[in-house]
Amino acid sequence: MRLAASFFIACLFVSLVVPLAQKANAQQEPRPKREGVITGRVIADGRPVAGAQVMVHSAVGRAGDMQTVASDEDGFFKALGLSPGAYSLRARIPGYVVPSDPVGPPLLRIGENVTINLIKGGVITGRVTDEFGEPMVGLQVMAYRVRTMEGKPDSNVMEAPGAGRETDDRGVYRIFGLEPGIYVVGLSDFSFSAPGLAQPRNEQPVYHPSSTRGAATEVTVHSGGEVSGVDIRRRVMRGHSINGAVTGAADGGGLMDAVAIILLRAADRQPVAATMLMGAKNFSLRGLEDGEYDLVATQFDDSGEFPISAPRRVTIKGADISGIEVKLLKPGSIEGRVVIEPSKQSDTCKREDDFSIGEILLNARRDEKTPSLFAALDSLKTMPGVGSATPGDDGAFVLKNIEPGRLRIETDLPGEHWYVRAITHKSSASPKPVDASQNGIAVKSGEKVFGAELTVAEGAASLKGKVVPANETAKLPKRIRVHLVPAEASAANEALRYYERAADNEGAFEFKSLAPGRYLLRPRAEEESESAAGPDRPVAWASIERAKLRREAEAAKNEIELKPCQRVKDHILRW
Repeated sequence: MRLAASFFIACLFVSLVVPLAQKANAQQEPRPKREGVITGRVIADGRPVAGAQVMVHSAVGRAGDMQTVASDEDGFFKALGLSPGAYSLRARIPGYVVPSDPVGPPLLRIGENVTINLIKGGVITGRVTDEFGEPMVGLQVMAYRVRTMEGKPDSNVMEAPGAGRETDDRGVYRIFGLEPGIYVVGLSDFSFSAPGLAQPRNEQPVYHPSSTRGAATEVTVHSGGEVSGVDIRRRVMRGHSINGAVTGAADGGGLMDAVAIILLRAADRQPVAATMLMGAKNFSLRGLEDGEYDLVATQFDDSGEFPISAPRRVTIKGADISGIEVKLLKPGSIEGRVVIEPSKQSDTCKREDDFSIGEILLNARRDEKTPSLFAALDSLKTMPGVGSATPGDDGAFVLKNIEPGRLRIETDLPGEHWYVRAITHKSSASPKPVDASQNGIAVKSGEKVFGAELTVAEGAASLKGKVVPANETAKLPKRIRVHLVPAEASAANEALRYYERAADNEGAFEFKSLAPGRYLLRPRAEEESESAAGPDRPVAWASIERAKLRREAEAAKNEIELKPCQRVKDHILRW
């Protein structure tokens, strides 16, 4: 359950409406038209769930393609009237959550069917008392998830990874429906708030057991488990404030003009305070303890563009801070087109689907090791309209809200028959197309980049398998990432022929939309620090790391050949 900052998340969705006409690709032979329907079933604890609320959202925020439907008495649901495109689904019933998936939630297209499996959420309960030990009634207690069970930080301040409940007449609270993970629990003056949101006084929030955020005792929550005795004894702890102004904000002149100010701890990038400015430019964050922080701002308005600031480092040492300036940077954009390459007869897959070019999802992903500006805003970087798009009927696309830097274009392709064969870019400096899959595309603040082209071909292969120990006494690492490396020497520097996927807890992995050819498989154990933060970018994007990975794969000698349209479903990778 995620219950915070929902008042501007709703506004954000409104501002992200980008009507895009989607039609069938004219280069493909006509097939029976699919209905605009996504169907599925909601299962919880192995049983169908009646009355579950299933939210269907367009991945790029298209108008009319966001709806909520309810499951019937047998758990089945049906979303109707959807345009061709990419969609995400989320089911909600009280007390249950979706289990985390290292690969990430799948995107669906019209005509597809999905089973949504929910697990029982966890519970945290305890009692709140004042400094004299007397119960405190009607106080809001919030549980904030700081890490997943796998150790990945959860800094999703925009959806506030937590939930809140009020204390009863005994001072007792009970928060249920929590995702498995590591939490801190604290008091809040607001029913819906991010950590420390707009503290009205210069008083630090109190966390379990009776401490500041930095000294809070962490609580581990398991699926279906209940952690009791998480008591909080309230005490007055004077805090400090950060005061300043936001510059560079655009005057949208629309109904919505909001700037979010977010403060993160420098050590682990956990959000500790936030506030929202509606039309104003001056801000104040109160109730802060000593420490080093990063201050980040972003703007929401009717234009659907999101200027964002570079992190501003501030240090509190026993005193308030004033005169801080946070400058918003205008986002850039990349415009281009997707081209479906005519198939050779030998590469034509036997297809029963009718996926169109408008169901290809494109994403711009940062290709730099320095922290992403959007890293401070986990939910913002995955919101519709932020660096994502689907092409129109002529293949044209625009990737908006791109932060300055070097970007790569990634794709999520529908079905199993397509793969990305080439990504090129034309610029004024180079009239001939250059290989953007090798070096990415540089985008400056506010710059509109033109001339990107993605060539998509038919004949893709797929590979599904499992990593198993080489012998009975061996034990697999907790976290495994499987790499595919082109075996042909001539393809050593073809970045698009390198693929990687996280294996699940059982060692299972799956690759789709693969270019046909010979591959070397290389399983790799993720280090604790690496898996905690998640891969910042694919290994093959860096030429030095790509060469190292290739040497390791050649030494391992796990080779497989994938022919056009081949589907390998039970490959065993011994390690």
